[in-house]
Amino acid sequence: MDFSHFRRLPIIDSHVHFVHPERMDQLLALLDEVPCTRANLVCIPNPDATTHNPAALFFKRHHPQRVYLSGALDYAPVLADWDAAPRLLAGQAAALKAQGFDGLKMIEGKPQARKLLPLPLDGEAYAGLWAALEAAQFPVVLHVADPDEFWDAQRCPDWARQSGWDYSDGSYPSKEALYAEVEHVLARHPTLKLTLAHFAFLSGDLPRAAGFLDAHPTVCFDLAPHLDMYHDFSRAPAAARDFFLRYQDRLLYGTDLDTRPLARNPDGYAFLRAIPWLIRSFLETDGEFNLPGQPALRGLGLPQAVLEKIYAGNFERVYFGR
Repeated sequence: MDFSHFRRLPIIDSHVHFVHPERMDQLLALLDEVPCTRANLVCIPNPDATTHNPAALFFKRHHPQRVYLSGALDYAPVLADWDAAPRLLAGQAAALKAQGFDGLKMIEGKPQARKLLPLPLDGEAYAGLWAALEAAQFPVVLHVADPDEFWDAQRCPDWARQSGWDYSDGSYPSKEALYAEVEHVLARHPTLKLTLAHFAFLSGDLPRAAGFLDAHPTVCFDLAPHLDMYHDFSRAPAAARDFFLRYQDRLLYGTDLDTRPLARNPDGYAFLRAIPWLIRSFLETDGEFNLPGQPALRGLGLPQAVLEKIYAGNFERVYFGR
C-alpha cells in the first residue's frame, strides 16, 4: 500500500496498543512507514490484574519524543479490598500523572470487561475517580459498548465469538444500558475531558452521534475503526461529510494499532498497515477507493485545515490545551 500520495501533515495516532516490549522496533518502523509523528499508547488491565502500563512506560523511556501515554487503572488493590474501591480508584488519576502518563484509558465500558469487572461506570466505585479526573482535567479515552451485531447470535461474526464478544445470552449489559451509564457520568461531570473510542459505535446513526456531541461539549470521538464503521459512513457520504465538517473540532485520528497481531500472526504487519491506509484514504480521497478484495468505500475529501485538526490539533488541545 502506497502512503506517498497522502497529505504531508503532522499526525498523532490517539489510539495505539503496545503490549510487547520486544516489538518496540517493529512498532516504530510501522509508525515511520504510515507515517505517524507520535502515538498515544492506550493501556488496559489484563484479566490477571496486571496492566499494559509497564510496557508503555518502557517505550516512553526509550523514545519519549514519539509517544504519549494513557494509562490503565490498577485493580489489584481493589480485588484485595473490594469495599475500598471508591478510595483506591479515586487516587489513581494523580498516581498515573505522577508516573508520567498523559491521560487515562478505560476499557471498562466494553461488555466483556464490564461482565468480568461488574462495576457500573456511574456507580459508587468510580464516583471519586470521575470527580478527580474532572478536577484535574485529566483526559480519558473510554471504550463503551460494541457493534450491534455482537448482541445478536445470528449476526455476531465468528471471529468476534471466538474472542468472547458474543453477548447474546442475556448475561451482559445491553448497549443502551452502557450508554445510559455514560450519560449519568457526564450529567454529574459536564467538563470531563472524555474521548469515546471507535466513534462511540454510533457510525450507523449520525443524528444520534450529533445529538450526543451537542449535549456534551467536552466529549470527542476517535476514528479507530470497528466492524462496519467506514462502510456505515460510505453508505451516506454526504451526511458523513457534513458531520465531519460540523464536528471537525471533536474528532481524533486513531487506528487501534496493536502489537498483539505482530506477536501471533506472521501477516500481522500487513494487516496493521492497512488500517491507517483505510482511514487516511477515507478522510482525504474525494471519491471511491477500496482495500484489495473489499467493497468500494467513498472518501470525504476533507479540506487541509480540517485534516490538520483531526490528525493532530484536536489531540493537542484535549491533552495539552494547545
